[in-house]
Amino acid sequence: MSLKDFEESIPLFTRLEQTLNCDAYTELPKDWYVVVTDVVNSTKAIEQGRYRDVNAVGGSTIAAVVNATKPQKIPYVFGGDGASFCLPPELMEKVRRALRGCQELASDGLDLKLRVGIVPYQALTQKIHLCRYRSAPNLTQYFFMGGGMDEADGLVKSHLGYELSEDTISDADFSGFECRWNQIPSPKQVTFSLLVKSRLAENKDTLALYRKLTQKVDELLGDRIEHHPLSQDNLSLSFSAEKLKAETLAKSFHHNLWYRLKTAIRIRLESLVGVYWIKTNKAVNGYEWGDYKADLVENTDYQKLDDNFKTVMSCNQSDLQNLLSWLEEQHRAGILFYGCHQTNAAVITCLVEKTGTDHVHFVDAADGGYAVAAKQLKAQIKLGSEAPVH
Repeated sequence: MSLKDFEESIPLFTRLEQTLNCDAYTELPKDWYVVVTDVVNSTKAIEQGRYRDVNAVGGSTIAAVVNATKPQKIPYVFGGDGASFCLPPELMEKVRRALRGCQELASDGLDLKLRVGIVPYQALTQKIHLCRYRSAPNLTQYFFMGGGMDEADGLVKSHLGYELSEDTISDADFSGFECRWNQIPSPKQVTFSLLVKSRLAENKDTLALYRKLTQKVDELLGDRIEHHPLSQDNLSLSFSAEKLKAETLAKSFHHNLWYRLKTAIRIRLESLVGVYWIKTNKAVNGYEWGDYKADLVENTDYQKLDDNFKTVMSCNQSDLQNLLSWLEEQHRAGILFYGCHQTNAAVITCLVEKTGTDHVHFVDAADGGYAVAAKQLKAQIKLGSEAPVH
């Protein structure tokens, strides 16, 4: 089966509740690979106040892989300090080269180490099932169930044999990668990243749990508009050299200092033009720029599923406490594990393939986000991983 045929065979849904059903999922082809990327020692970098850089490195891997596999659409999910991909064998050589370039960008430009692991699907004991979720007209995400994505992540972090060879040729294209927005202050009292991992043995029970979780979120925090982590009014473009560093380095990758300087100037000029077009509702090539901030909010991947339920939301502190109390009850009942990082702002990294119509924005809570929540989740699992409930 070709990649295009497989992509078209994956069910596509437009409502979140439709994805929380076993019948929604299709298994990954046996000869495919799972690619896992993450920043090594990201916790230390976060403690040094460098989460924007960590977040940007994670987003850069998506840009590089998407560009390497164009025009094919490949399944992936953003995880804060990295990303995970499912890929057919015919694209692996291009992807290896692209991700080797990401490693060089991380180490040479940002003094961070990016781990890249490649696991044959056939090496996993757990399954990977996929579905597609179109949460907005121009945003299609992939959801993953079955345990295989978690297993691949664990293998990459525990077995050096799966890591990308250092001899791999570097050839990365970071076109479309943007990291220009300031931190977005929370529309309410708190912005948080939440990870929830089911302890239930059967997929159908896990999906039923996640349905219950989404219902509880709507009950306690309000609907999508009420709990969304971004607000149009709070979006502003940055002109800071430090905040634009990651994009500048990516766009001038393997070029000299003069080219890097020109790139930094060009990014600022583009942002200035963007600010003007947004304020004046300029129409360019049929696109009304006054709509851009609304489109950005709509095209944000603030909810996702990759064996674990992941989300970034905003709410009032008392409402979050009620949600955490419910999660703690479920945890004590042996039903789930969870990790939550609370802060007062969100961070977004963007992949813009066609300005105005084709852009996705990867959101996380500031100051650690998913990475800090994952650390809490792992600590909880270590302390209380009794046999799963049946």
